[in-house]
Amino acid sequence: MSSPSHAVLLATSLLLSLLSLIPVSCLDKSPLPSPEGMLPEQKIRLGSTPPSCYNRCNQCNPCTAVQLPTLPFQPNPVRPSRVKEAHQMDDPSSYSNQYSNYKPLGWKCRCGDHLYNP
Repeated sequence: MSSPSHAVLLATSLLLSLLSLIPVSCLDKSPLPSPEGMLPEQKIRLGSTPPSCYNRCNQCNPCTAVQLPTLPFQPNPVRPSRVKEAHQMDDPSSYSNQYSNYKPLGWKCRCGDHLYNP
C-alpha cells in the first residue's frame, strides 16, 4: 500500500476522474465566427443540390441536371358537392386552392429532348 507505484497509480486515477468532470465546452476557447463570416456558408447550403446524372441518360451525352416544376399528385380527384361547399372552410384540403399557383421544383437529368430520373 505504501509503494511509490501505487501512489502514482492513485494520483493518476484521481487526476483523470477530475478531468472527466470538466465540461468540454470549457476547454474549447476558439472564437465564434462572426455573422458576416457565416453568410457565404449559409448561401451555399440554401436550396437543393443537383443530383449526379452520371450514367442516368442511357448512354446519351451530355447528360445534365435540370430543375423542372413537379406535377401535383392527386390520387382521387375531389368532386364538388353541396355538402362540401357548406363546410369548405372547415376542410384542411380546401386550403390548397389558396396556393394553386405554387409549383415545387424537382431535379431531372436531361439529354437532348429526353428527361430521366436521377
